[in-house]
Amino acid sequence: MSEQIKKIQSYLKDNGHDALVVFTNDDHGSEYVVDHFKFRAYLSSFTGSAGTLVITKEKTLLWTDGRYFLQAASQLSGTGIELMKSGEPGVPTVTEYLASLSASLSLVTDFRLTTVSFVKRLHEKAPNAVLVDNQTLEDEIWTQRPPMHATRAWILPLSSCGESVTSKLQRVRTELANTGCNAMLVASLDDIAWLYNLRGDDIPYNPVNYAYSLLTQDRAILYMDAAKTDAKVRKYLASNGIELRPYDDIYKDAQTFDGEILIDEDKTNYALCRLIKKYRSASSSFPTTALKAIKNATEIHNLKKAHIEDAVAMVKFIHYVKTYAGREPMTEISLADKLESFRKEGKHFLDLSFDTICGYKEHGAIIHYSSTKETDVPVTNAGLLLVDSGAQYLTGTTDITRTIAAGKLSKDEKTAFTLVLKGHIDLAQAVFPEGTTGRVLDILARQPLYRRRLDYKHGTGHGVGYLLNVHEGPQSISMRGTGSAMKAGMVTSDEPGLYIENHYGIRHENLVLCVPAGQSEYGRFLAFEPLTFVPFDLDGIDKKLLSKEQIEWLNRYHSQVYKKVSPYLTPRLKKFLARQTRPI
Repeated sequence: MSEQIKKIQSYLKDNGHDALVVFTNDDHGSEYVVDHFKFRAYLSSFTGSAGTLVITKEKTLLWTDGRYFLQAASQLSGTGIELMKSGEPGVPTVTEYLASLSASLSLVTDFRLTTVSFVKRLHEKAPNAVLVDNQTLEDEIWTQRPPMHATRAWILPLSSCGESVTSKLQRVRTELANTGCNAMLVASLDDIAWLYNLRGDDIPYNPVNYAYSLLTQDRAILYMDAAKTDAKVRKYLASNGIELRPYDDIYKDAQTFDGEILIDEDKTNYALCRLIKKYRSASSSFPTTALKAIKNATEIHNLKKAHIEDAVAMVKFIHYVKTYAGREPMTEISLADKLESFRKEGKHFLDLSFDTICGYKEHGAIIHYSSTKETDVPVTNAGLLLVDSGAQYLTGTTDITRTIAAGKLSKDEKTAFTLVLKGHIDLAQAVFPEGTTGRVLDILARQPLYRRRLDYKHGTGHGVGYLLNVHEGPQSISMRGTGSAMKAGMVTSDEPGLYIENHYGIRHENLVLCVPAGQSEYGRFLAFEPLTFVPFDLDGIDKKLLSKEQIEWLNRYHSQVYKKVSPYLTPRLKKFLARQTRPI
């Protein structure tokens, strides 16, 4: 057990508290955070993007989901920290475990990093729990805590976003009026970026700024430090009737506002919520989140361009791997760097949309694997290489996974590769009535695996932002999904997988656009249209396992890939792409 955890346990004993809970998020409930907020990783050595650490007077436990089971088991080895596999049979939730510690639980946490939704769930399980706010403990324990760095906000042009701030404010205010609340507090960083057509660089890969917004029917207040703005941004805000106030002033203004404020309890921290005189949690999707998810015509047009630009980089990368694996030195890290270099050649490239996952052979079975100097391995002309990557372009956000046959595959590898592809195709071909949720659609991608009594421990699809976070709601395709209906204009991933520990991992991911699919006496129907146009590796497919309909879909898709991408390739790469997209 680390000295830091021992200090925390002594603090708990000395002050009569039962436990300390350490979350992964920042003050805004963000999924990805800067190093300043990685206290959980500092204490536990687990670096995954999802996890909750609970320290009691005697034990330390870490909860994470199926994406990180293998990674967490490895990184927690020898630390004395017990891994709690969320969602597995017999494993209590964090709140269930905390409730079991004491009938009068005394729980320490940093209220700024604790969401309202967590507090609500805790009090459902432990009604008598007392929460103790300690906002200095991190700094006392983590003496070398990384500082925060201010970055500049910049304006997303209308040619990219397709809707003015004035129009967005009007639509959001209409939704606010329907709730009956006097104001709404926007704490989600990507919601704020969308609403004000601003982008930034406060969080790596997530082009957002640390900010809050308080919106009423006649005022729009943006709480963001002036250091993040230049004269151009300040003039832009003023011309759109947006008041700029210091970031921390939201805590003062929240106390003095007399009306009822609508909040998103998953994004609003408890320290701020406690100051609000009267609030109401959104009964369904928060207005800005719901509106942001449906892309407008300009965004869709630009996204299609972004995916072609991204496809060019991916084709160059796949060609490089399949041509030179075994012939010249390459490793997981060097390949991730190579792919980034191909993307940087794109005209509209800004940044990656997340840290590239490049897992060779058994590393591919670690769902959100991140190669380090210690784990990096050579890639040769054998086995499977899983590459999950994406980019931020001025024209949108991409996210794609391709599993590449670096060399000859075994029969088992080909079977697994094809079963996952069958699920991907079946979901891609789905036609469904309006109102259908991702929970219903999820089984389409899993059914080919279920027939072999196989499965994967992650969701099948997540929403994707427009030059914003690579993960966004409200929609998802998952057995444990949000229950939000799929709607035309939403961009979602289609990414079933299969992971055989110590052997290989397979995932096939495209982004798809939800589109109208006609109407009948049974109502309106929707379908998916692919945005991603990159070939699936034919060397991994066992054609005998595909149905006639699946083969026809694959051949149509590959025909589109060649037609859309080949005009941007050299003659050599065109020839390569023609072979990769040949009919089977």
